Amino acid sequence: MTNTKAYRLVAMSLTLPIFAVAAPAAAQSQDFEPEGGVYVSVQGGVTSPTDETFNGIQDPDAGTPGVAGAPAVVDVEFDEGFVGTVAVGYRIPKRIFGLFQPSVEVEYSYAEADVSGGNFNGGNQTFGGSSEVNTFSINYQSDIRWSDDQKVIPFWGGGIGIADVDSNATYFPNNGVATAPTFAVTGGGTGLSLQSNAGLQFVLTENIELQTRVRYQRVTGLDFDRTFVGGGAQGFNADLDGRFETVSLLAGVRFRF
Repeated sequence: MTNTKAYRLVAMSLTLPIFAVAAPAAAQSQDFEPEGGVYVSVQGGVTSPTDETFNGIQDPDAGTPGVAGAPAVVDVEFDEGFVGTVAVGYRIPKRIFGLFQPSVEVEYSYAEADVSGGNFNGGNQTFGGSSEVNTFSINYQSDIRWSDDQKVIPFWGGGIGIADVDSNATYFPNNGVATAPTFAVTGGGTGLSLQSNAGLQFVLTENIELQTRVRYQRVTGLDFDRTFVGGGAQGFNADLDGRFETVSLLAGVRFRF
């Protein structure tokens, strides 16, 4: 998914609560007494990382290919991958402006995606590899509610936390000689994670709700290494700065105690 398509998907997702709430909210007929309580949610789905650019300056180890002081710009493209989340939270028995019911939660999420392509300094190379992201976050969710017996509940929210990004993007030049990876972009480390969500909840029973959502996540403050890995040898080439962005479609269940 290109950056343009990803941002378009986020924009479209933000209209979900608008369509779901427009008619009922326009004709609110009764107050309601919101119930609070602890809940556990589990979700899974598809994540689509945006194309990323990692920037640095080459400083190769002795005997390692590269030109000291030359730019090292690695563009990486990703396939769609898997994402899963588990969260424990508390729905607060309060109303804000008579319509919004807040929840707070602690969440762990895991995502992985394969590398589908890319280039180094605008060249012609074959890319492979994958990335994994483990995120711990504190999230806020605001349900849009206008009655006690509401069966479809739109919501929006966001979260902040830390994410550990483990990248292993490998590549080799399409020169008719190399057939195995000659360089790798590895590492990533821990960075600041910010995310936003919008979606719908479907009330099945007093304690069970189905959820579907669109999520945008951005992880910044990451450091990567460009390393020579050809011919059985290994040597450092450059420090790279980068980030990780993705749009995910998730669905799952929330059980309220």
